[in-house]
Amino acid sequence: MKFNVPSNIIWPLVVLIIAFGAFYLKPWQTKPTETVSVTAEGRADAVPDVAKITATIETKNPDIDKAREENEQKVSAVVASLKQIGVEEKDIKTQNISAGPGFEIQSMPVQDIQIYPPPKRPNTNNFSTSLEITIRNFQLADQIIATLTQNGATNLYGPQLTLSEDKLEEAKTEARENAVESARKKAAVLAKASGRSAGKVVKITEAGDYGYPMPLMAQSSAELRDKASQIQPGQNEVTINLSVDFQLE
Repeated sequence: MKFNVPSNIIWPLVVLIIAFGAFYLKPWQTKPTETVSVTAEGRADAVPDVAKITATIETKNPDIDKAREENEQKVSAVVASLKQIGVEEKDIKTQNISAGPGFEIQSMPVQDIQIYPPPKRPNTNNFSTSLEITIRNFQLADQIIATLTQNGATNLYGPQLTLSEDKLEEAKTEARENAVESARKKAAVLAKASGRSAGKVVKITEAGDYGYPMPLMAQSSAELRDKASQIQPGQNEVTINLSVDFQLE
């Protein structure tokens, strides 16, 4: 005996069966990936290739406007001399300009001194400009410092040794690779202890901090002149810290 099921009933039944099957199998619920997370540090050696020196040009004059004019002339002479020996304009930066009265301690008989130390009184006006000079060729260091001191620069500070952007990025890349390799070894040990193995990397988070070369400082212009011929870039470490998640297999 043969039954004919109307077509208008078949399709709703098909849709209903598919819906029940999908609800039972739950294909949208994927199994969470099991991972092992480790932190690791990567290091890379880098030789500083940039030095920065700060120099102050100062002028004193009772007339503050004249002090400014004289100081501008000194700064122009310093900048022109630096360019003549090969320092590029982009490596000469005005860091600070300041102006104000200069003071001296009032001289008076000892018996008249009621405040110690004796109060100071203005006796002139000071106008100063601080320049930051970036040295990319260490062989020019002696000439640069001599040029600064010969043209009236005082209060020299530096040299501060650091890395150019390109060189820093190279060192950071190498440090990251070393950090990932170190993380892989740690993950392998932990996975083995749990009877599993570490698979592919599923997530990497960088702490974002890295080490700069430590600056070499001088306390005075005389000490800086002594150190100029002793600028040895040495070797420093750039450090990267990562958190890496590996898939457990």
